[in-house]
Amino acid sequence: MLKAIIIDFNGVILDDEPLHFAAMRDAVADLGIPLTKEAYWSKYLPFDDNQCLESICQDHSFKLSAEERAITLARKSHNYQRLLRDGCPLLPGVSQFIQAAAEIYPLALASGARREEIESALELTGLKRHFLVVVAAEDFRQGKPDPESFLLALERLNAALNAIPIRPEECLVIEDSVGGISGARAAGMACMAVTNSYPHEALAAANRIVASLGEVQLDSLQALFEGTE
Repeated sequence: MLKAIIIDFNGVILDDEPLHFAAMRDAVADLGIPLTKEAYWSKYLPFDDNQCLESICQDHSFKLSAEERAITLARKSHNYQRLLRDGCPLLPGVSQFIQAAAEIYPLALASGARREEIESALELTGLKRHFLVVVAAEDFRQGKPDPESFLLALERLNAALNAIPIRPEECLVIEDSVGGISGARAAGMACMAVTNSYPHEALAAANRIVASLGEVQLDSLQALFEGTE
């Protein structure tokens, strides 16, 4: 039985993957590293900022000092915040889905984005009050496809609810990336994927694939959990 929903942020709630790409591209350009859109989407998109920067530097045989890493990550965050001020682009159907889902299920957010970025966007969109728990990049060590962020979100959700603990197999994760789906399944959770960032065929490992959260009827989600009670 479905008892909780854990939602990714970038590419599921906010259509800001292009903003993250542009912010990271400009940040690493100052190091003399070129970052193409194709490379970002094919390899780096599921990573949190630190993992993304580390992987980009490794692929270009560039060694960062601790100071350079901190400066570059701060520059990326500054770039993102500047771009976000020009508009906070919610994906279609997201606001309605989250508001309706929050009336039935406890909601958690699990993302590789920095907390400052998540909090700013949730405040701007008025969605913050619907989430009992927000897990951001600063909260875990291993990013997606590792299951750590999802398991931590469930742990904190259970602590906030202070009731009979919800089990991983009673959770639905909503993701947009291949790495996110892998992390959800490794956590023992069902996953619904939205084709906002990748084509349908790339998301085949998900339990269900939709084009938009606007097309999802909440009462249809229980069908993903038949036989799990």
